[in-house]
Amino acid sequence: MSRALAALALLCALTAVWASSAAADGDPASDVLYQGKVFLPYDVSFPAPLQKQLKLLTAESAASGYPIRVAVIASAYDLGAIPSLWRKPQEYARFLGTELSFVYHGELLVVMPNGFGLYHAGRPVTAGQKALASVTIAPGGTGLARSAVAAVKRLAAAGGHPLSGKPPAAAAPAGGGGSHTLLYALIAAGVLLLLALAWAARRLRLRRPRLPSFPGRGWLIVALVGLAAIVAEVVFAATRSHAAQPKTQSAAPDATWASGASPAPGFTLADPDGGTVSLRPTQGRVTIVTFIDPQCRDYCPLEAQVLESVTKQLPAGKRPRIVAVSVNPPANTAKNVALDKVKWHLAGLPEWHWGFGSAQQLAAVWRAYKVAVTSVPQKAAGVSLTRLVHTEAAYVIDRNGDERALFLWPFSASALEQTISSL
Repeated sequence: MSRALAALALLCALTAVWASSAAADGDPASDVLYQGKVFLPYDVSFPAPLQKQLKLLTAESAASGYPIRVAVIASAYDLGAIPSLWRKPQEYARFLGTELSFVYHGELLVVMPNGFGLYHAGRPVTAGQKALASVTIAPGGTGLARSAVAAVKRLAAAGGHPLSGKPPAAAAPAGGGGSHTLLYALIAAGVLLLLALAWAARRLRLRRPRLPSFPGRGWLIVALVGLAAIVAEVVFAATRSHAAQPKTQSAAPDATWASGASPAPGFTLADPDGGTVSLRPTQGRVTIVTFIDPQCRDYCPLEAQVLESVTKQLPAGKRPRIVAVSVNPPANTAKNVALDKVKWHLAGLPEWHWGFGSAQQLAAVWRAYKVAVTSVPQKAAGVSLTRLVHTEAAYVIDRNGDERALFLWPFSASALEQTISSL
């Protein structure tokens, strides 16, 4: 019974980490398209009317019984950890479609400057490729968006579902907790199955059956571990789907402390320029300590832009120092930092500092600030990558070195600015 309970405790712990964390993996389109219908890179300017039209068309197509999801990839940067698939739209479509196969089996369209990629749950896509043969792709965000709109119309028509471009009839609203319901149901199912195995183990101990194929009760342990792995994988996929949904920004900190109640853990880490960045017990300046993946292409850049906007809005004398502690040691490279400064609009922000170090050094800081970091190796369509999941947190620390507020992503710039100004 103790082994079963230990496995159950491990499963619950893993579930808690995944459920409270944000995906920050090297394949941002998969996070968005797990739940959404259109992925557009955040760092490219797309005309608002074309964005709206593309979303209306994919919604209408889905309502008509021919679902289409679209990933617009403007540069190798938008592929994150798999830049080798840049300018290979068909190969990336197959990779992305395999990634989404747990939750989606409809048409998947990839738009790159040099062409289209199609995937349809492993089915032949020859008809779709013929339909797109005469669709040209113009350069820039406008050209990519316009080509995506034209491609969706062609694919839907080729599939026997011509689109009008009008908003589909309103469907009955889904319950706001739909993804929570799925997650809780999966957890409950795993718990019940594990308890059932534990009960079976106890019964077998009492009866002492003879099992010729496996000595003792080893088969029960194997089954228990296998079941835990399967349930954990299902929960992981479900939480990724939940993470991809639009979330309401926090209007207030998720936690606050009075002055002197919670001294911030000190640390000293390396910075990308060969120097050091540190947090001292008494620092004399308001500091934001956040935890970011230098190779992230979805949530981390959005958080960085909120921090950047708050810093620029405040008077020079009240601007906080920002220390971004890396959660991805292998991504701690000068190349990633240079890209992030440009893409995240941090080039003119002297208040921003990266905290790098060895895996052991960074893990000590993560533990001190109660930040969960989990790496999950994955392989899809012959391409291997490591999916990173971590707590997206920003601590506000006052001039005396005390923690005063904790913000969990997503949070609003106004709430953060108000908290800093009050210090």
